[in-house]
Formats: sequence, structure tokens, C-alpha cells
Amino acid sequence: MKRRGREKKEGLNDVDVFVGQRLRELRMLAGLSQSDVASALGLTFQQLQKYERGFNRVSSSRLFKLGQFFRVPVSVFFEGLENRQPAVEGEAPAAGAEETENTLQSREALMLARYFQSIRDPHVRAAIRELAERCAEQAPAPADSAPAAAKRGRGRRSGVAEQGGHA
Repeated sequence: MKRRGREKKEGLNDVDVFVGQRLRELRMLAGLSQSDVASALGLTFQQLQKYERGFNRVSSSRLFKLGQFFRVPVSVFFEGLENRQPAVEGEAPAAGAEETENTLQSREALMLARYFQSIRDPHVRAAIRELAERCAEQAPAPADSAPAAAKRGRGRRSGVAEQGGHA
């Protein structure tokens, strides 16, 4: 009996997975659930979930509707695709690439971006950008001292408030 759709051994297409990740990012940045987006487009949440995971390919007409829904050009779904390293069949991704990709697409990073977008004061936005840059430039703390650093960070909140909230 012939199976419908793609064979399991064929795997997922890298472009379909990338477009699905971009769809998920847009949905999460908008603060919407899969059900919210799916019902607005006349889909089931399972179908949207398959799009987001790259299991099902998003047609051009559906991509156009998604762009309209999120008020973004269709090209947004492909931004950054040309900068990705193409996966060689049977080869694992580069060591740091998977970790970076997971971090960028984590719920925490997306929520941070969403909160940042809602900040209206340009001075506060600039201060937050500068703080993020400085934190990113610092060398990572050893793994065994991470809990102590987290505890120290909690007590510093009042210091930030005393400085007027600007870093």
C-alpha cells in the first residue's frame, strides 16, 4: 500500500522548518496561541502546529494570508534563511549553531522581544539595549557558580529601582 505524504525516512525540508520557525516566532511575538491564529485563518490548531514544526509545507497562498494576518511582508518568513549553513545529509549541525538557534527561538527570548517592543520611551529602550550588549560581552560564569550568581542577582533589584530604572 502506498503511503500518502512524505516518507518518514525522507526527513523534513530545511526551508519548511525555517519558515515554520518564523511563523512560530511571529505568533508568539503577537502573544497569540496556535488556536487563535488557526481559527482566524480557518485552520485547525493541529494544522498550524504541523506548519510550525515543518512537517507540512506552507503553500504560497497560505503564506500570503499569514503575512496579511501578521501585517508583515511574505519575505519576513524567509529573512535569515540565506545566512544559515545548509545541512549536509547525515551530518550533525556545527557545535555552537544548534545551541544558538535554540536560544534565539526559546519562549524566553521571544517574550523578551515582545516586552521590548511595547516600551515607548526611547531612552529606556536605549538603556536596555546597552545593558544587553554589556551582558553579552561579559565572559560566561562557570557552571558551578551559576546558582550563587542567580541569588546575588535577586537582591540587586532594589538598586536598579533606586537608580530610576535606567542601567
